[in-house]
Amino acid sequence: MGKEKRSYAKLAGLFWLCVIVPALLFVLLMFSAANAWFGFDELPKVDDLVNPKSNLATEVYTADGKVLGKYFYQNRVNVDYDEISPYMIDALVSTEDERYYSHSGIDLEGLARAIFYLGKKGGASTITQQLAKMLFSGVPSSAFGRLQQKVQEWIISAQLERLYTKDEIIAMYLNRYDFVNNAVGIKSAAQVYFGTTADSLKVEESAMLVGMLKNSSLFNPLRRPDTVKHRRNVVLGQMLKNEKLSKIEFDSLRQLPLTINYSKVDHKDGIAPYFREVLRAELKNIFNEKDKDGLLVLRKPNGEAYDLYSDGLKIYTTLNYKMQEYAEFAVAEHLRYQLQDQFFKTLAKKKNNPFSSDLKQSEIDRIMNSAIKRSERFLIMSGMQCSNCGRRGKILTEEEIDGELMTVCTASDCGHQTKRYTEKEIMNSFDKPVPMKVFSWKGDIDTVLSPRDSIRYYKSFLQAGLMSMEPQSGYIRTWVGGIDYDNFAYDHVRQGKRQVGSTFKPLIYLTAIEAGFSPCYEVPNVPYTIPKGMYGQLKDWTPENSDGEYGYKVSLKYGLANSMNTITAWVMKQFGPEVVVKMAREIGITTPLDPVPSLALGVADVSVYEMVGAFGTFANKGVYTKPQFLARIENKEGEIIAEYIPESREVLSEENAYVMLDLLKGVTSSNYNKDLKKSTGGTGIRLRGAKSKDRPYVGIPYPIAGKTGTTQNNSDGWFIGITPDLVTGVWVGAEDRSVRFDATYYGQGANTALPMWGYFMNKVYADSTLQISKGDFEKPENPLSIELDCEKYASPADFGTGSGGGVNFDQ
Repeated sequence: MGKEKRSYAKLAGLFWLCVIVPALLFVLLMFSAANAWFGFDELPKVDDLVNPKSNLATEVYTADGKVLGKYFYQNRVNVDYDEISPYMIDALVSTEDERYYSHSGIDLEGLARAIFYLGKKGGASTITQQLAKMLFSGVPSSAFGRLQQKVQEWIISAQLERLYTKDEIIAMYLNRYDFVNNAVGIKSAAQVYFGTTADSLKVEESAMLVGMLKNSSLFNPLRRPDTVKHRRNVVLGQMLKNEKLSKIEFDSLRQLPLTINYSKVDHKDGIAPYFREVLRAELKNIFNEKDKDGLLVLRKPNGEAYDLYSDGLKIYTTLNYKMQEYAEFAVAEHLRYQLQDQFFKTLAKKKNNPFSSDLKQSEIDRIMNSAIKRSERFLIMSGMQCSNCGRRGKILTEEEIDGELMTVCTASDCGHQTKRYTEKEIMNSFDKPVPMKVFSWKGDIDTVLSPRDSIRYYKSFLQAGLMSMEPQSGYIRTWVGGIDYDNFAYDHVRQGKRQVGSTFKPLIYLTAIEAGFSPCYEVPNVPYTIPKGMYGQLKDWTPENSDGEYGYKVSLKYGLANSMNTITAWVMKQFGPEVVVKMAREIGITTPLDPVPSLALGVADVSVYEMVGAFGTFANKGVYTKPQFLARIENKEGEIIAEYIPESREVLSEENAYVMLDLLKGVTSSNYNKDLKKSTGGTGIRLRGAKSKDRPYVGIPYPIAGKTGTTQNNSDGWFIGITPDLVTGVWVGAEDRSVRFDATYYGQGANTALPMWGYFMNKVYADSTLQISKGDFEKPENPLSIELDCEKYASPADFGTGSGGGVNFDQ
């Protein structure tokens, strides 16, 4: 008996040893993990669990609530649980964690099964554990490291289950997961793969996305559609098993194709790319601005700066999504189907194509070498730009690695190395033909060209800038900075400044109106000379009309409508350039202007942005309102952290502003001349013509004030059109002023820029949802002191000069 008792005691001891020791070891393991002993990483604090760090994309919205674009390290925008399709929830739980609603973070049944079958019948990771791994775990370097990680995941999972509801955990998990192809989180995935919202995902779409959760790189629908479809059907099978689908629904859904509606996500892609880059620079300045005490003006509650790429901000702009679409259509339509082909025919006749025939070879070489040294290829090969991340500056260092001179990007998330070449090697590389894809209006072309020839090819394209503004508020509604951001990234709305030509003439005439002149005051149409010494002239200056016709009288209104250089020179001679510059400053032109008489013909380089703002003064009853594209900024909680109010100031009387509108209406109307005894159309009269195959952009019957502009040698074409509640400016020209039309018939603003305005406004007027006024400009309440109907007068004595009597009216 004694021996039997001893044997029994040994067996009992052995049994308890097998039970208690593992239990104690498990407790020790958990305690070590919780306290970061024996090589365990420190567990996240409660604050970290309540507010887990994540890179949230900043979203940019239009005034009408559409997403214009995003700035991000990762393309992720969080959604709440009730913003996720119920099909997505059903597919997720059925496939990833069938007992999700009955466990507290760790599925003991699944864990036991995984241990017993050594993982051959599936793992035991719950949705909560997978979330814990994404939030707080790195990649283990060994089997023991994986065990450590798994133990910490259990602890974190239990803590997450205490802090969050089941619904919140699912939302966090789906918001966090990287579905590849720049689709991080369920909101981005729904948009990128199906062009829809997270709450509108269909059953089959939800099943595909849940199938990707197993391994999104493997189950990438853009690379392995057949594999992904098979995986999707496995998910549908799990939904059938868990009674989330009927057998009929399953049989029907499993036959469906993937129906991918892929939308590439990139900072450069999408609508208004030029505007978004200007906005990005503006926001960086805002977030870095400091007050007099050295503190950030706009900062987080903890004093830190906002991060544009990870803080999940919402930027509300003034752009209108539909108008922006119409504006981009207008630019592309005219260039693609009309203007660029006209331009190519002109260039084909030039011996130095695309450059003007009067350029010397040395001048062409200078232009080409300058373009080469600005090119991305040159910057990368010379070590001034990283070919991997695109960054420049102090992060690029020069090192000798394995006997070769290398450029190393020291940015923590890059570290890219590339060979650095001598300038001779670089320049030689520009003459070697290589396979490349080049832009054309009919689609990209695969070809073989030397980089030098490709630069020359790109210089043959006309560029454009278009901006629309609501004059009363200053809100910018459209911004088209160029023709194709991928190939021509330079912004021609605010960054670019070109000679404004005759679009500057209204500012000259404004000086006369401000001095009390009537638009009907008549001036002989003869050449006027501003002699040497007057207004600082170094020699006599006598501008001529483009048609070379003289010898009759015209009203100021007629002179502006027909863009007559002689009449503009006469006005400039009376008042002088200093007065004109002062007037330009008053109505928003901030670009430096030389006070020279040739300002009368628009020799100054000014941006579309400034010109539209200035012309808006006329439509806003004499009040200048600075163009504005930012409305407000919200943080990720939806709290307003910055709000922007338009800047405005009164610079003209309401009457004089209205008189200027009447003058500018003459540009798009017929104007009677008593001396000639006939009516002639203003330079923008073609907008009133009947639509035809060649001119589908015309036929606008509504009141329009405007001004065309064409610079010397046809390098720049302009049109600025004003309606009661929208001012739109358009510029067209090549990158280099030496690349241009030979004939003014084609190169004038009425042929290059005005049609884009016509295309745009025809679309705007046709869209009743935009509620754009088709009526006339509002007259001042008080009766006008100046007569605007010039056809009523028989002679200049009938209307006088108002308060301008002290002016010297010599010729």
